[in-house]
Amino acid sequence: MMTKMVRYPLIFIIAALLLEGTTGFLSTQRILPHLPTMNVNLQARHQHDEELEDGKPSIHRRSLLASTFAAAYSTCFLPSSANAAIELATPSAKLRQRSKLVDSIFAQQMATGMVEYEKEVEQYKTDLFQKLFNSLANENSDGPSIPVIVEVGMGTFPNAKYYAQALSSSGVQLKGLDIVGVDPNSVMSSYAQDNARLYGLSSSLRTVNGVAEDLPFEDGSVDALVTTLTLCSVVDQTKALSEIRRVLKPNGGMFMFWEHVLSEDDENLALQQNLLNPIQTFSADGCHLNRRTGVNIQKAFDGKVDLNYVTLKDKWVIGPTTFGIATV
Repeated sequence: MMTKMVRYPLIFIIAALLLEGTTGFLSTQRILPHLPTMNVNLQARHQHDEELEDGKPSIHRRSLLASTFAAAYSTCFLPSSANAAIELATPSAKLRQRSKLVDSIFAQQMATGMVEYEKEVEQYKTDLFQKLFNSLANENSDGPSIPVIVEVGMGTFPNAKYYAQALSSSGVQLKGLDIVGVDPNSVMSSYAQDNARLYGLSSSLRTVNGVAEDLPFEDGSVDALVTTLTLCSVVDQTKALSEIRRVLKPNGGMFMFWEHVLSEDDENLALQQNLLNPIQTFSADGCHLNRRTGVNIQKAFDGKVDLNYVTLKDKWVIGPTTFGIATV
């Protein structure tokens, strides 16, 4: 889901967890260590803990479900999309129950946070989504099919405006969209639907509980997949990228990404990222400051990547960013 930065005392989050009796996770996606308060990226992401099952660790990526998986799966579409062009498969991962209290706090904060960040990245993301949609229009210009776009870590759907802008541009002629938002925090769904309505995408959006390492889609069934500030915190990035490639359609499926990474051009900043990473991963639900996500995407997609890099101003350890589109 798109991250949201808000100033929020860590002690309150811990208190909320204690009140609810949760002991499994702390779903703060990013903490920038500014004292006396912290810039906390309040994102309900993956459960970073591993539990042993039959002697083997089972991955609980990015976050835990708001209820048992069976219950969550039976109510995963809120609401059903009028443009539904794909059926969802049943994921194999066994997911644990989430903290509803913490999820609600994070969802509310994410719905209103990170305004300044969005202002700085707006033009980058506008251009990136436009490029994606132009390619989708070219791929679907001759047939009656509706493109399927999956956004992993959708959260409150702050990217909705980019979908709407790209879809309404004169150069894009699409018959519709089937957008499926995947997120482990079920509370996010209502916020995502609100943003979809705001930008005229209500009939295009479905939401489902899930995690990046076990996507609920059949092989080769998705036209495009989007992540923005998501791959920093998945438990197993290699597995997540493998899943992303698996579900994309062969010979043209596209993966659009916007991810903060280890600095490539500032040794001092990279040193700070490496030094702070243990604190970050412990305190921010597995968010890594020093991942080389661009390199890993190139490996996963055999070099078929339009890869770009920028360092955002005044964003400190989450300023270095890799972005682009990979193609199957």
